[in-house]
Amino acid sequence: MKNIKLILLFYFISSLSFSQSDKACSNGAFNIVRPFIGNWEEYTITENEEVFIGNLESTVELDGCVISQKFVSKDSTFSYLSFGYIDPSSNIWQETYIFNNGNISEYQWQIDGTDILQRRIGGTRKIAYMHQLRLTAITDNQYDVIEEHSYDGGKTWKNIELTRIKRIK
Repeated sequence: MKNIKLILLFYFISSLSFSQSDKACSNGAFNIVRPFIGNWEEYTITENEEVFIGNLESTVELDGCVISQKFVSKDSTFSYLSFGYIDPSSNIWQETYIFNNGNISEYQWQIDGTDILQRRIGGTRKIAYMHQLRLTAITDNQYDVIEEHSYDGGKTWKNIELTRIKRIK
């Protein structure tokens, strides 16, 4: 009986150790998306005001291995879904956006000081410039997104639009 208890105890401890190490997507590069998880309201920022444009829901799926985002504009005329994951060959977050018009855009996440860049690496719509989203001024309850374009191969960037994302949950 004592041997059976020891075997059961060993099996229990082994299964706990295996289940803890099985959470491969819970640390390291996977943590880059953690501040962006939640329910948010998005605003366009002008010189004089913030204009509400829609709701964004960001979740992690598959034990933290995938980020999923859903945006719906306030009038429901524009929406997208995105799914992001770490590319095993580069160890970099890659995210694919699918828009309600059928277009697709692919982005890679990069750290730039305290900012995160989402640089467009492809998509169905061809563009004659480099496109990126700069996530900046990141706090627990809000962050800003600056849409940037480069017409000289990334040497200089022009700010196109500023949006502010505010946490609601």
